[in-house]
Amino acid sequence: MDHEPDHLEDDAFDAPTGDAVVDEALAVLDGLEHRSLPEHVAAFESVHGALQDRLAEGQR
Repeated sequence: MDHEPDHLEDDAFDAPTGDAVVDEALAVLDGLEHRSLPEHVAAFESVHGALQDRLAEGQR
């Protein structure tokens, strides 16, 4: 039987990606667990948009 952890390791997301734009986008998620649920939506939308933009830049 597969066992999934109850939570993810906090340091799993602390490692830099090697891309400053991506790292900056992901930094929006820092401390998210201490913010209200509506703020989660805004943070995820912000990160999603920034990552989409970064991918689009790489395709040019």
